[in-house]
Amino acid sequence: FNFLRPHAALEKKVPVLIPALDKLPNMPAKWTKLISLSQDWLMDQTP
Repeated sequence: FNFLRPHAALEKKVPVLIPALDKLPNMPAKWTKLISLSQDWLMDQTP
């Protein structure tokens, strides 16, 4: 949630910027990419 939603306390910015999400057109696309990135990271951690 914090990776995707702007916050009023941060001048309408997100607390953690992920460049791969910046150019996606809508929230469902951003969620899908975030899940994909997390799955890729997990696969990289597996010996």
